[in-house]
Amino acid sequence: MSAHLYLISGLGADERMFQRLQYPPGYQVHFLPWIKPQENEPVSSYAARMAQSISADGPVVLMGLSFGGIMSLEIARQIPVHKTILISSIKHSTEKPFYYNWARKLHLHQLPDQLLYQRRGMIVKKFMSVETEEEAQLLTEYLSDRDFHDLRWAINTVLHWENEAVPADVVHIHGGKDHTFPIRFVKPTHVIPDGGHFMILNRAEKINAILQEVLG
Repeated sequence: MSAHLYLISGLGADERMFQRLQYPPGYQVHFLPWIKPQENEPVSSYAARMAQSISADGPVVLMGLSFGGIMSLEIARQIPVHKTILISSIKHSTEKPFYYNWARKLHLHQLPDQLLYQRRGMIVKKFMSVETEEEAQLLTEYLSDRDFHDLRWAINTVLHWENEAVPADVVHIHGGKDHTFPIRFVKPTHVIPDGGHFMILNRAEKINAILQEVLG
């Protein structure tokens, strides 16, 4: 019986973020797309709706990138999951940088679109640690979406996310130079010292070696 590996990208991204990853034999790989969040929808409700797209006749493994990692943990509360793999993400409330709490209390995520989102390109590219023209082009495509409803919902969800219970079967792969979730706040199971938040593309060979270890 094959295991089923479900991939969840960062919000606003798609399956191209996983294009350089390689998986051991014995896995059926599926990309789990994002769905439209309802107005002020709790993350638990959203995860339950997203989990409805998971249909497997064998063990389920979730692998989430960035915000997709948070969603993987939330989905794992809804359905039986054999293993959860987080890449460039967080698994516990205490792993959020302290200044995220400042942003929440000051309601910075509620600033008008033209201040917070429309001119975010240069800042996002720095936080993502983009290294090549190909990566910059891909990120530009993701940033071209001008429907900010989903982005606002995601940022609000991250800022207010509370989680204390971390399953024992979580694999957490993190970069030592991640600017979005700095390593000094995070306690991963595997560290890629020179990896940034975009390491799933530019450090894929190192991630693949870890995946062979934890999925093989």
